[in-house]
Amino acid sequence: MDQSKRENKQLEYTFPFLTWNNADLNFPPHWHACFEIIYMRRGHIYASVDDTVYKAEAGDLVMVNAGTVHGYFGQSPNVFFQGFQFGSAFFGDDFIPLRDIIFNVPVLSTKNMPDILSLRLRTLLDEIASEYNRKQIGWQLAVKSMLYELMLMILREQSKIIPHETIRAMSSGAGRMLSFVFKNYSDESLSLEDAANALKLNKYYFSRFFKKHIGQSFHAYLTKTRVEFAKRYLIESKMTVTDIVFHSGFNSIQTFNRVFRALTGLSPREYRRKNSVAPQAGFAESFIASKTTKNINY
Repeated sequence: MDQSKRENKQLEYTFPFLTWNNADLNFPPHWHACFEIIYMRRGHIYASVDDTVYKAEAGDLVMVNAGTVHGYFGQSPNVFFQGFQFGSAFFGDDFIPLRDIIFNVPVLSTKNMPDILSLRLRTLLDEIASEYNRKQIGWQLAVKSMLYELMLMILREQSKIIPHETIRAMSSGAGRMLSFVFKNYSDESLSLEDAANALKLNKYYFSRFFKKHIGQSFHAYLTKTRVEFAKRYLIESKMTVTDIVFHSGFNSIQTFNRVFRALTGLSPREYRRKNSVAPQAGFAESFIASKTTKNINY
């Protein structure tokens, strides 16, 4: 699949997973709201992840966290890779405390693993791609189960590199922060100070921790979370754009339109027309009804 076309392809909300292979990985710095793994099958490439450059060679995995600015350049003539993208919702809420451990090391080398582990990891990557491309009955279940196993293997490998106390801090601290944003994104007055106070943390410590372990500022993550929910409301509900604006935590239609276009390249109405599917009965309405939008939860 052409890289530019793949970057513009939206992950399906019902099964947010995509894989492709190619011989051209050069791509300028960009970010997206999904996770990305690049499995280098042949050759090498330089990957820029959060302004740090890494060399990825055959057998390496480039691990890109959601919302992280990354790009690829300087590939060798014989490069060939398998790419995987998936949304955070693919794993449910339980994945939140673990994802920053799994994606902590941007380039993971299978060559440094025991042979049996390296072989199993490569086999899983091949089988995931095969199931996705063949799409036989039950392929979604097969992909999800193998991706779970893959993430578990990577998690345990990363845990050998990261000190145990750091893992505990990342799991508990980052997990609480992300959970807080998820529960309170629809409060248009929500600020960094509010979040820090609710979690009983100094706002400067909160800001530094959030940036270090989640890869972006609190405000940037909050804005992207709001836009992600707005996108889902646009596609899966019959709500008006005006209603979506305020249920997504924006304080004005003008701000919503400007931010939405900046992050998606489309106006909200254009995005709805381009991606419309049959609304899932009551999704947005029941989701909103289950939330107390003005109370801060943690």
